Formats: sequence, C-alpha cells, structure tokens
Amino acid sequence: MIFDTDILSMLVKTGKVDLLKKLFPESSLIITFEVYNELLRAKEAGYDFVDDILKQEFKVIHLDPDLIKEYEQKKEGLKNLHAGELTSILLCKREGMDFATNDNKAKRFCLEIGVQWLDIVDILRLCYLKRVLDKREIEKMLRDIEETDRTRITRKERIFAD
Repeated sequence: MIFDTDILSMLVKTGKVDLLKKLFPESSLIITFEVYNELLRAKEAGYDFVDDILKQEFKVIHLDPDLIKEYEQKKEGLKNLHAGELTSILLCKREGMDFATNDNKAKRFCLEIGVQWLDIVDILRLCYLKRVLDKREIEKMLRDIEETDRTRITRKERIFAD
C-alpha cells in the first residue's frame, strides 16, 4: 500500500497513525520520495505532527529512470495532481499496488488508469471489519479528524454497513 500525505496527516493528527501497522503488514507501508519531501516541507513550515509520521517505519521508494520518464510525460497534462500523488499513482500502477488518498482528483486519475484506492472511510471500515477499533472508537476518531483536520467526512454510513 502506498500512502499519500493527506491520509497520513489525518491519522497522525488524531494520534492513530499506528493503526496502519495493525491493518497492513509493515513491509507494505510505502511512501514515494516525493511524498517524503512533502512531509519535510510541512515540517519546515512548522507542522510538528510530521515528526510522528516520520517515526513510522515507512519504506521510502525513489523513482527509477522509467518512472521518472513517465512522470515527466504525464505531469504537464495533470497539473491538478501534486508530484507526490502522481508519482505514487504511477508506482501503484506499475507494481499492482493500492493507493491510500483522500484527494478526489487523485481518485479520478486512479480510476482512469486502473489503480485501486482507499480513502479514510475505507481505512476506518477496515478497522471496523478487522475489529481493530469498535464503533464507538471509530465515531470518536471521525469527530477528531473533522475537528483537527478541519474537514467533513462524507459516506460515514459506509463504515458500519453490513
């Protein structure tokens, strides 16, 4: 699983980034070097929550020359995607991996090129299905995410659907 910055920041701001180790084998916690750089820029801008992300055991992947070439070809036509998102999606496509993101533009591009994605609702659903968190804990986490990330999470009902 390759992660985008937005998912990681949501989880760490609520003190729940450790959920990823419970949901996914450690060897599958991956970020691209471009996402790593986004995190470093946020840290330089004074966002201390980044330290908790960087403490996690993410494997940081550098693009090889073929992926760099593909990135360069696609970036002009996809100005609405950040480098971290685009490189992550291209790597997912090549490696047959899933992408964790909340960005709607990134999700649309994933659909266009056949990459599976998960967002925060999907991750919380996995927590519920695998009994990593109970319903009450997930509801609290949803409130915490909306408050700390100043966002509104839609499709909440999907988390507890049968």
